[in-house]
Amino acid sequence: MISVFIVIKDGTDRYYLLKVVRHGLDIYCIPPHLGVHYSLHESGEAHFRSEGQAEDPGEEPPVALVEGEAGTPIGRGIIRAPLGGLGRASGICTAIYSIDSLSHDFRKFNRSAKECFVIDKDLLSKDTKLIEIGVWAVPARNKVSFEFSNPKIPAHLLYKVAHCEPQVWIYARPF
Repeated sequence: MISVFIVIKDGTDRYYLLKVVRHGLDIYCIPPHLGVHYSLHESGEAHFRSEGQAEDPGEEPPVALVEGEAGTPIGRGIIRAPLGGLGRASGICTAIYSIDSLSHDFRKFNRSAKECFVIDKDLLSKDTKLIEIGVWAVPARNKVSFEFSNPKIPAHLLYKVAHCEPQVWIYARPF
């Protein structure tokens, strides 16, 4: 199992935005304190699932969580191409965050983690109001398919978990 925490650093403080968990060929994208997560399973079934009620209803973080690729509707989810034997990069999930008031909207991240993607707000343009976090599955043999779909992602805004297949790549794009 692999867990990657995505945080944004503002000065000396770090704020928790998202956790991505890979368990075999199942991938979970979990925004903290939202009360919902997105999962893509080995079978190709993908769905949003409630985790019960958010900790403080009405105080959820300002995030839009969006499915990756389209597929065929089934029940309360969709069936899409499974990650096993993937021939091209595949978007799993995208989250869009308002980063105007980090200290008010997000909880501080004070843990140490083996896998942690730290986005330094000081390296973003001063007029950045939103940040997009994309989670992708990228086969080692076709990295160019990610680069074609996501051109010009600077190295400091790209995090790669390369010790699995397909690899998990996470990018940040400021708006």
